[in-house]
Amino acid sequence: MKPKNETVRRQIIDAATDLIIETGIAGTSTVKVAKRINGAQSNIYSYFKSKEALIAGVFDYHQKLITATLAPALEDATSPKALITSVASALFEFATTHPTSIQIIAAFRAQPSLRHQLPAIDENDVFTKLFGLFRRYQQDGLIKPIPAEFLAEATFSIIVDYCNAKLAGEAYTSALDETTVAQLIADLVLLRA
Repeated sequence: MKPKNETVRRQIIDAATDLIIETGIAGTSTVKVAKRINGAQSNIYSYFKSKEALIAGVFDYHQKLITATLAPALEDATSPKALITSVASALFEFATTHPTSIQIIAAFRAQPSLRHQLPAIDENDVFTKLFGLFRRYQQDGLIKPIPAEFLAEATFSIIVDYCNAKLAGEAYTSALDETTVAQLIADLVLLRA
């Protein structure tokens, strides 16, 4: 088997990313990706065994970007409030610098049929640590006794909605800022601030 070119692999990921944003996951195909990169469909299959593997590769690429951003935020977590503030700040920064990644991750999370295919929490060190902190703070009576996965999902959804509204230029975003949104998340998650 000939060695794979990482530049071509990245072009395929980028083209598939753009197509998912434009047409949705169901509207993305290896034929369309090949056309987008001016290549042959067989070239896509030399990097990804199937459309499903390509779609999973797109998610994996964007998840690695977000976890690289979240990892340092967890180091600053000296309290539940600091954890919420630090994670929210990292996600706001990530959404600003990687708006496409946020949209891709949200698109995958919004598909019930795909959620079971996404990596489990224990398959990622950053998420394992994040959820471990959530559970520890719950045991200490500092975070609401709601499943940590749901609290994290709600946090992510609030940040995604706010950042997408800002990107779209929706009028109400002028009445909000990241501090206000982070406080909303803290109020949702924490038993006491």
